[in-house]
Amino acid sequence: MDGMTHRGGMGMGMGGGSVSPGGGGGASGSSPSVGSVARDVGKSLGSLADTLKDPDSRKDFMRRQRFYLICYGVAFVFLFFVYHLISDGDFSFLLTLGGLTRLFGFCQLLFHCVKDKSCSGMSLKTVQMYAVVFFSRLCSILFYEGYLPYDSSGDWLYQMVELSSFFICLAIIFLMMVTNKNTYDKDSDVFGHGMGLPNEFGPIYLAIPCLVLAVIVHPKLNANFFTDTAWTFALYLETVSVIPQTYMFQKSKTKTVDVWASHFVFLVGLSRFFLFIFWFSSYHELSDKYSDSITGAWVGLFVLINQVLHLVLLGDFCYIYLKSAKSGDPIVLTSLAV
Repeated sequence: MDGMTHRGGMGMGMGGGSVSPGGGGGASGSSPSVGSVARDVGKSLGSLADTLKDPDSRKDFMRRQRFYLICYGVAFVFLFFVYHLISDGDFSFLLTLGGLTRLFGFCQLLFHCVKDKSCSGMSLKTVQMYAVVFFSRLCSILFYEGYLPYDSSGDWLYQMVELSSFFICLAIIFLMMVTNKNTYDKDSDVFGHGMGLPNEFGPIYLAIPCLVLAVIVHPKLNANFFTDTAWTFALYLETVSVIPQTYMFQKSKTKTVDVWASHFVFLVGLSRFFLFIFWFSSYHELSDKYSDSITGAWVGLFVLINQVLHLVLLGDFCYIYLKSAKSGDPIVLTSLAV
């Protein structure tokens, strides 16, 4: 693989049921295509931009969203300094940027649990699956360099971001199961219920197929079966980890999405967007045309498909999130599109 760097090729530059906010109209109940997701999100961004052009509308928007604008502003400034002080500006910084954006989402959940002493609207199953995601990825990136960003953020920052995300997940799980367990809506967090196993084991129906697929189809940048498989398992599992959360939104008695959970899902979607940009240009580096394995030449394509699938799963929600931010109405789900 001629494009490989000392980090295993991860740093290659750029080559070359509907849902409705506030009870309004929504998107189609069938699974959206990538094109429709992009168009919907684009329309929402354009509509939001038009709203902000009007002085009165802008003032009202900033009044309603003041706290969250401060949070996002602090995060943006932090990312700006990280990029200029720690990163070399290499294209692979998108991996670190995606991780930081996702970490910000988990920090918001933790802040909600601690400040409000509440876990309302949060899916324990999704957080548990993400804990497994981070643990599996750490098994690979803490000991090998094959899947690290090529820029200087891959020296330590990327690893610290994933490690911090893992421990924050553990803290959230503890708060949901022990400290704030009376506020956890277990009756709505029912993904996998009725499939033969107890409700608590619902994530197994997503994790087992991901593990089997990772064993069969995985890149070999670490040249180590265990760590290569662990990294790929984390990638596949992360694609479906948000499903219990969106399923819980649908099963909630009120159908109104908790504001903190909505920010979390949106930030996960934004993180996936950054990662998709990176992998769209670099996925071919994961393939090995000279591998004896039948799947060796197709690994990169599998990774790219996972990025697209994750975007599609979260696209509708990001669309109504932006519409809700514009209107100020709560997000209300009428049916599940995934």
